[in-house]
Amino acid sequence: MPIYARSAPQKPITPPPSIDKFPYGWRLKTKTLPSGDKIDYEVPLTAEDLLDPQLGDCMIQRDKHLRSNTNLFTVFDNRYANDPSVGVFSDLKMVWGIPGLKEPAPDVAVVPNLQNQDEEADRPTFKVLQEGTRPGLVIEIMSPGYPGDDTEKVNIYEQAGVQEYIIINPHSEKAIPYYEIRGYRLINGKYQLITPDRQGRLLSETTGVWFGVYQKGRRLKLRDAHTGKWLLNARETEAALLKETKARQKAEERALAEAAARLAETAARIAETEARLEAEKRAQAEAAARLAEAAARLEAEKRAQAEAAARLETEAQIQALKKRLEEQENQSNPEEMLMRS
Repeated sequence: MPIYARSAPQKPITPPPSIDKFPYGWRLKTKTLPSGDKIDYEVPLTAEDLLDPQLGDCMIQRDKHLRSNTNLFTVFDNRYANDPSVGVFSDLKMVWGIPGLKEPAPDVAVVPNLQNQDEEADRPTFKVLQEGTRPGLVIEIMSPGYPGDDTEKVNIYEQAGVQEYIIINPHSEKAIPYYEIRGYRLINGKYQLITPDRQGRLLSETTGVWFGVYQKGRRLKLRDAHTGKWLLNARETEAALLKETKARQKAEERALAEAAARLAETAARIAETEARLEAEKRAQAEAAARLAEAAARLEAEKRAQAEAAARLETEAQIQALKKRLEEQENQSNPEEMLMRS
């Protein structure tokens, strides 16, 4: 087994074992050598250890198990992100406080009515009696060769008073993997199978979530039972945010293009109005010039008429003056007038 020295490096006392000797994982134990040095060595976990793991145990998980576990945890962690009274935990050992009852570490546990709502709390285990509450929903993901999820753990969670227990079997060993789901609900202290609906979905009443299998069994998806909205895992949430961001950018680009088009249209109307005003100004200026010219002609005609009248008046005055002169001459020479007559 691999050996790890806590002081000076030590020579392994046994050759490193193959991974086949650790099918479930390993637990570190400490041994004191005759020299007084302490060394850590790995002890293989047994199937029984999986039902009652200890802090520090290293358990081997298949890739699909890990992904499913992460996705389910993310879905419920996001769902209750704004509700500190609900805790969502993964691989956290449950300490029931019930003598003789094994204490697993569920893949996902959703715990309502948390008294300790400190987000920074670092629980090594979840002590039910101390916390004053217990999981309302536990989810276990089966892996080939890992016994107990669909047998012993059913009895454990039933005795522990877990209201709902959902088992997910990814069937990873199949040529074409697919998901299968089974659920239990506590009724009068005993687990009863949750009856699927017509679509094969299971309803978790404690969380208001539908568990469903889609795409010919190859995809597990969760849905809000009240709103009908899909509950997204981390990758789906990121993809949805990216899609939303792209859609928002396109909408902003369309809005900017429409605003630019409106500005161009407004600028064209302004230019057209300015051109029309300029034409009107030119027309008004031309009309004013014509009016001024007409006024000048009238003024010239008035002056001509005045001059003609003045000439006529002058001529009339001259004629009158001549006539008076003639009359005066005639009066001064009557004999000449008689001779003329």
